[in-house]
Amino acid sequence: MPRATLPATDFHGALTVLHFPLSARPGVSAEARARTADWLDDITERAVVADVLLLVSELVANAVRYAAEPGALLLVRDARLLRIEVTDSSPRPPRPRPPRRPEDVGGLGLFLLGRLARRWGWHPHGPGKAVWCEVALPPPRPLPAC
Repeated sequence: MPRATLPATDFHGALTVLHFPLSARPGVSAEARARTADWLDDITERAVVADVLLLVSELVANAVRYAAEPGALLLVRDARLLRIEVTDSSPRPPRPRPPRRPEDVGGLGLFLLGRLARRWGWHPHGPGKAVWCEVALPPPRPLPAC
């Protein structure tokens, strides 16, 4: 079981923040993905955006599935780094399960998190917890010369 860890503060420069309250209503993971995709519309590397959307979907789905009350999705970024954080009401730490048989359903969310994120962790948050991960962003494209 992973120890509680706070995300590093590796941000440099101006920060942009998106806060999206969650609920257990059907479709909240899709709404979180859509809001995230809109918020990342300036990222031209579509593979990075696809990875981020998968991570958001997994973290939100876990908060909805395993906690009595999901909290919020928080995205924080600068030009080079994106932190994804999802809070919920459960104090139980996340427990990664290794993939078992190909026909098994579920249990791959935290495995994917470990593969796609630069790093990840969790920390207590109020009566529950926050699960976070960080993704390196591609360098911004230079502005065309005049």
